[in-house]
Amino acid sequence: MAAIGFSLDISNMSRTKSDLQAALDAAAMAIAIKVPSGLSDAELETLGKSHFAAHADMRLLRQGHTPEFRYHGLSIDDDGVQHVISSMTFPYRTFFADAAELVAQSDMGIRQFSLTTRISVRTGDTACVYALNRTAPRAVEAAGNTSIIMDGCVVASNSAADDAIYVGGSATLSADCLQSSGGIDATAGLTLDCASSRQNAWPLPDPFARLPEPMPPILLSEPKASDTVVRAGRYWNLDLSGTKTLEPGIYYIDNDLDIKGTVTGEGVVFYIKNGSVTVNGNASLSLSAPTTGEYAGMLFISDALNTSSHIFNGNGATDLNGYLYFPKGDLTYVGNNSTSSNCLRIVADTVEMSGNSTLRSDCTAELGGREAKVSGPLHYTR
Repeated sequence: MAAIGFSLDISNMSRTKSDLQAALDAAAMAIAIKVPSGLSDAELETLGKSHFAAHADMRLLRQGHTPEFRYHGLSIDDDGVQHVISSMTFPYRTFFADAAELVAQSDMGIRQFSLTTRISVRTGDTACVYALNRTAPRAVEAAGNTSIIMDGCVVASNSAADDAIYVGGSATLSADCLQSSGGIDATAGLTLDCASSRQNAWPLPDPFARLPEPMPPILLSEPKASDTVVRAGRYWNLDLSGTKTLEPGIYYIDNDLDIKGTVTGEGVVFYIKNGSVTVNGNASLSLSAPTTGEYAGMLFISDALNTSSHIFNGNGATDLNGYLYFPKGDLTYVGNNSTSSNCLRIVADTVEMSGNSTLRSDCTAELGGREAKVSGPLHYTR
């Protein structure tokens, strides 16, 4: 009898654990799918408990012992891989405990099951335009007569809004794909290499959040209108009008950068501490980021706390090669700005392109080896 009872317990425990693990997996996936929606951890745990109860075999819940479901939140490892972890514990009462009334009324014969499910998302495609804001409507917007051509990369938004990516008016957008943590509002004007746009994707953290702030050098005087060569260094404000050639290096600007003239430079980095970037009128730019060093690939950088808006506006031709990185700032291309770049990438809080602007990028390899990656598919890793 003991041998038979022991065999039954082993078989039933195995089946019980398998059934509960399947229910836990289903609940964890339901949570993972809703992570981009902006629900709180408490709301996600409630959602998980509901799905767990719907998938668990209620016949397993005997003598008042019920599983305890827990959601442990979102974690990110050093490689940038995100994980959603859920677990459950279940006090399983053995057949021997049920056979003896004395034992059944005590905690004898109870075995605690502890099960865990981890769902992970690794990085996916490279983004050429990437809006980091988690809630803004039209976080990426193409409107008016804008024509956007991006080769070898995707256009992405971390926003959970229903119209996180918006393409309207007479705008056209060509890219490998569109990927949004919310929805996509685009009924026409799209040319995509993927079979369909991706919605409700996981948002990923700022890809350049660990980029250090440059040490502010000695403050320099603003260049005169007659100066044709501008030194790298620190400026309170920097007004670039007329014809200017920039020496390679970091241009640390405490407040505003105003570009009005014909400006060229190779191996340059603009770091905007507090102010905004404004490209006006007939300004013409031919600028490229450094290809090596700590800021390789970075052309424009705003401070992590800088919430200023940045505008590239006017009729001038623009050739920008590198990242335009404004993690807390809105970036706008407007007017008749014509941009045709070998390698242009935009990562900003929100991105708007309107008017008759043309934004083109033919870059297939990131400058300096930097990449702004979006999330890949969800998968079970435990």
